[in-house]
Amino acid sequence: MIYEIISKYHLLSVRDKHHRFKSWEHCNNFFIKHKGNLEDENLFDYSCLQLAFYLASWRMMRGSTFLLQKDYRIHEYFIKNVAMNDKYKKYYSLLKDSSINIEDVDGIDELIKDTAKVYVDNIKDINGEKTVVSVTDTLTSKILLGVYGIVPAYDSYFVNAIKMYGFRNTTLCEDSLKELVNFYYDFQSEFEACRVLFEKDGVQYPPMKLIDMYFWQVGYMLDKTQNYQEEELQRICEFANLYKMKNKQTIQKKRKEKYPNSINREEKATGLKEEITSYILSLLEKAAKDGLLVFEISSGQIHKAMKLKDRFPSVCNAMVKINEYPHEIIKDTASGKSSTKIVRYYLK
Repeated sequence: MIYEIISKYHLLSVRDKHHRFKSWEHCNNFFIKHKGNLEDENLFDYSCLQLAFYLASWRMMRGSTFLLQKDYRIHEYFIKNVAMNDKYKKYYSLLKDSSINIEDVDGIDELIKDTAKVYVDNIKDINGEKTVVSVTDTLTSKILLGVYGIVPAYDSYFVNAIKMYGFRNTTLCEDSLKELVNFYYDFQSEFEACRVLFEKDGVQYPPMKLIDMYFWQVGYMLDKTQNYQEEELQRICEFANLYKMKNKQTIQKKRKEKYPNSINREEKATGLKEEITSYILSLLEKAAKDGLLVFEISSGQIHKAMKLKDRFPSVCNAMVKINEYPHEIIKDTASGKSSTKIVRYYLK
């Protein structure tokens, strides 16, 4: 699926050697090649121009953006304070390296913050009027993608796609990038095949750029459904749902391994009823297997055994919603949601 989707993106670049997608290649190649020589005035000026044209090509100079009202040298503050900053040089992607690790994005929140801050701190007016510019995740991520190649572009297509795949973090941050790294390794063979495909055309694409291409294309296809066959879109949705379920199960498994005697907060928020119901059914199935005809249990016993906190209403509701076995309430209070509720289940 991943190879198939990215191939669509690649085909556009192959058909048109001057396609706007090439703007990223020119920009990123320049910064990777000259990252240690930007003190040279000619290279410095050219770096501003490269970044400006790439951003314009990637729709960051539309009418509603502050960049439209500035010349290309507006990026000199970012180049001087961020791109040339030694502490951030570790984030430049190594085009010869086809892998990416969790450690590669450690501490990147500071880079993200400083990238946005440098524009806010140095742009104080637009067309003579005092203003505080808004530097969005979309703009920040596209700057970092063009210069470092270490993050994807968090535009609307990309964000909508990763939401569909069940990613917990959908804003530009270290935690979100680490989720994407895990996704990359879940499908590394397909991403590697894509990298080789581009390499044959003389282009080196780092992992985060490949991730950017995949989710952008998925988001685009889901927005322009009229341009694609229903069967193709359905397969994308099925693939996303499978990954979402697998990812959720992995997260729950890790949390249960870390906290074996408790239920994590996300499960309580989204699936507490199912968890309680499953627990009660497991008790009833065991009792039936042991040959019991009747089984009684109180809400207090369930609450204590599951190590819940202030969840008696949920426990009491689950106790009377068991459809697999006939049951009757033996003891209750007026509220029906206390710790003393007792239900008798008939197992035969």
